[in-house]
Amino acid sequence: MERPTLDEYYLNMALVVATRATCLKKKYGAIIVKDRHAVSTGYNGAPAGEPHCISCTKCGHGKDLSTFLECKSVHAEMNCIINASKEEMLGADLYLACYDITSGEPVECEAWPCEICLRLIKNAGIQRVINKTGVIYERDSNNILRKV
Repeated sequence: MERPTLDEYYLNMALVVATRATCLKKKYGAIIVKDRHAVSTGYNGAPAGEPHCISCTKCGHGKDLSTFLECKSVHAEMNCIINASKEEMLGADLYLACYDITSGEPVECEAWPCEICLRLIKNAGIQRVINKTGVIYERDSNNILRKV
């Protein structure tokens, strides 16, 4: 068995975290890694203490803001960020992975942060965002997080 790269290793961890998600359409998992240590994880689902969805017609993953606001799920990136300290996030990487479950069987899909999550990621000081296609956002020489 071939040894995975570190990016593959952390993406696999994010996929495991995604299995905890309670969304009825897509299960997202996120993990923040700094200096080769996982400092926080998060998955998408109902806010703490609230019941999980039993039906969904307004899932806003990456769609327009009006549908996002109608979805009650807290995104994986949001949960990951609120569970980490600012110090842990500065210069860290965020790995994002997901499963699409609309066909009944979970199928790994390409995960991208929505616009609101991207703002949180920028404000947290995260250095890079990585999904299964590779680095999708990275800070430039001016410390601006940009799409790669």
